[in-house]
Amino acid sequence: MSYRNEFEKIIEDIRLEPNTPKEEFDSKILPLLQFISNNVPEQLFKFRECTEYSLDAFDKDELWLSKASLFNDLHDSLFFFDKSYILKTIEEMFSSGNMLALFEALRSGQVSLEPIRQSTPDVQQRISSIISSLDAKQLTDIVWDSIPAFSTFLDQCFYSIKESIRNSTKMVCLSESIKSPLMWAHYAENNKGFALGYDFRNNEITQCSNCPNRSCNNIKFATIYPVIYSDKRFNATSYGQWYVEQYLKNILGISEIAPYNDNFLFVKAALHKSSDWAYENEWRIICSTPNPAVESRDRYPIKKRPIAIYFGCQIPEIYRKMLINIADEKEIAKYQMYVKDYSSKYELDFEPIQ
Repeated sequence: MSYRNEFEKIIEDIRLEPNTPKEEFDSKILPLLQFISNNVPEQLFKFRECTEYSLDAFDKDELWLSKASLFNDLHDSLFFFDKSYILKTIEEMFSSGNMLALFEALRSGQVSLEPIRQSTPDVQQRISSIISSLDAKQLTDIVWDSIPAFSTFLDQCFYSIKESIRNSTKMVCLSESIKSPLMWAHYAENNKGFALGYDFRNNEITQCSNCPNRSCNNIKFATIYPVIYSDKRFNATSYGQWYVEQYLKNILGISEIAPYNDNFLFVKAALHKSSDWAYENEWRIICSTPNPAVESRDRYPIKKRPIAIYFGCQIPEIYRKMLINIADEKEIAKYQMYVKDYSSKYELDFEPIQ
């Protein structure tokens, strides 16, 4: 079993409920972080085109995070909801048998009207009078008249949910594969760009990782994870059900809103990608900051110093010289990619530049 498959099994079992006590939180997260630490490669690579933006980020030791909606994969961080299943549960919820039981419970006073938001004794009395004036069939018909609209509602709310995660979670993408011709072709301008190597071992993800000042307003909380490749999208049907339940409570004016039982859900979704992208051998840094002015941006940087630079096989000489000057100032290793003439493998290789 590959470490990515092991990782998938580990995060599937993690549920981080709101306000989880620290001891319980640590017992769930620390084994995960230890597994990641044991499996993170010596180097991970960020492929870049030779642009002013890329050279400036290299010079400033910056890795820029971005929201998933700006990535090149339209399925990135995209929830899957089983709409037919959720509609079926709604229909069962409002079945004639359930509605009859609810009607009788309301009429007999077994179900209290106190949870109704901003209700007063007068309002509760009026609602009770209305219910008393109806029979079970009339109440059922009123509810079922609204059921067809739920299909349209689900389309609208699920779109909103899916766009929410794709526009809120900030990530930077890296690869294990420095020798991959596809990575150099797709992300380094057909071998005309460069790649930077980073060491993320010992939890050194950003300059904030081991900083003792945890109350700093500009602190960036970052964790690195391997990406999980699958032929099916991340199933968030249970979250969709919860969302619909809260919507119904809100419509009914019920103030007892239950929080969803997994604050780790968005992270899980962001770590699932189609098997078509498996060649990237991707790892992702997922980051957040308590500074709302920064967190609300589409992109923002974290500080991380590279340990090596790799030049594409066809990088223009002018950029090669500029990048060598920056690398020499940083005193990091320099490598030139090339095609091995007498190798049977479809992969690139590299050699050190003195």
